[in-house]
Formats: sequence, C-alpha cells, structure tokens
Amino acid sequence: VYKRQEDDLRDALFAAALRQEAIRDAPVVLAVSAVFARTKAKYGERGVRYGMIEAGHAAQNVCLQATALGLGAVTIGAFHDGRVAKILRLGKNEAPLYLIPVGRPAR
Repeated sequence: VYKRQEDDLRDALFAAALRQEAIRDAPVVLAVSAVFARTKAKYGERGVRYGMIEAGHAAQNVCLQATALGLGAVTIGAFHDGRVAKILRLGKNEAPLYLIPVGRPAR
C-alpha cells in the first residue's frame, strides 16, 4: 500500500534515525514498512521472515533504479522504530523496516 506524506518530515526522521545526515539532506526519503499479520495469516510465524525478505527486495530495487537514473540512495535501518512509526503515522500493526534517502550524490 502506497502512502504519501505531504509534510516535510525529514528533520523529525533525521532525529529519530540517530541523526544520519542523508535523511536530512536528501530531497526525498522513501519508507518501507510491513504489516506482518498479513503474511503471518498465510505462512504462520515464517511470514515475518518473508515480509523482511520482500522488503529487502523492494529496497534493493529502489537502489538499483536510483543508480540507473544517476542518483544516490542508501538503505537505513538504524532508527527508533516507535518514533519513526509515529512520525510516518503508520497503522497500529505496521512496522517500519527501512528509510531510503534518495538524491543526487555529493561530488
């Protein structure tokens, strides 16, 4: 499910993600999240693993496409989950997995 936030959340995400500068400096930050209950309903506890695997595939595709467009992207998983979920207004059962800042690489 695609959700778009109209507000500029980068400063708040920067603080919640251990002050990693790429988040503050990039013109766009993509977030990947999961509702593990959906995959667990079909696959049991293994559904958590499958959700994480799929999130990794999605993040890799974002990075590959960014490179193909001459952009830079970095996957960030070091952040305070609860704070990021609140900033992004995620649902109660939705877990943030990645933040992916995308922009022009520094020269």
